[in-house]
Amino acid sequence: MKKWLCSLIFFAAMQATGYAQHDSLDQSSPTAVAKIIFNAASSGNYEPLKQICDPNIDTDGDSKRVCAIADADKISQENFAAYFSTGKIIGDPLIKDNFAKVDILFGPDGKKPESLMMARKDNKWYLVSF
Repeated sequence: MKKWLCSLIFFAAMQATGYAQHDSLDQSSPTAVAKIIFNAASSGNYEPLKQICDPNIDTDGDSKRVCAIADADKISQENFAAYFSTGKIIGDPLIKDNFAKVDILFGPDGKKPESLMMARKDNKWYLVSF
């Protein structure tokens, strides 16, 4: 009984911190990864962003900051939310082999154009540049 209760408490803690969600994170398409970014900014749950950069893929500084926002200070998180919570995908992604470009609009007014560059590894898409 004691082991069962400890397991239940551990599982609840994993759910509350978001760690249990990492295995089910949808990285099946470039648009799914873009939506992870926008959803994190809207919800304030930045933990999933840690999974969208692969440490074995060359990633630019901006992308690394996005993926590390969960551990950033409150002001950085607020700025991230201000810019990405309004994000929208425009058009279809351009996919060539294991690379993709997703055009978005973001920023405080949701009108700033930008492109998210992604790479596919082991059938998952990862942010590499924007």
